[in-house]
Amino acid sequence: MAEMQHVVKVEEGRPAADGRPSVGPTYRSAFARDGFLAPVDGLDSCYDIFRMAVEKYPNNRMLGHRAIVDGKAGAYVWRTYKEVFDIANKIGNSIRSCGLTKGSRCGIYGANSPEWIITMEV
Repeated sequence: MAEMQHVVKVEEGRPAADGRPSVGPTYRSAFARDGFLAPVDGLDSCYDIFRMAVEKYPNNRMLGHRAIVDGKAGAYVWRTYKEVFDIANKIGNSIRSCGLTKGSRCGIYGANSPEWIITMEV
């Protein structure tokens, strides 16, 4: 049985020439081999995609991290889609309670971590 390819090459790379740098090949998801799929009705933002994933897979693992114990990475600790959704909603409510409204700007700065990802979902 042939192994399924998840990505396919859609454009070859080019070597450096005339002072221009080289360019590597372009790959796409196998689902978008011949172009991108049509947008799905009701999915207009990243939050909509997150919300849909929570509705479909509330108990699936979403975010994991490894606790560092005595300088060594321990076992993964996971949060489900539903747990992440609930935390993100609490953060969003907290931000709104500070007076931010639709169209307001709020910067979030932090290291790559599960907490940063959760905040990004707000």
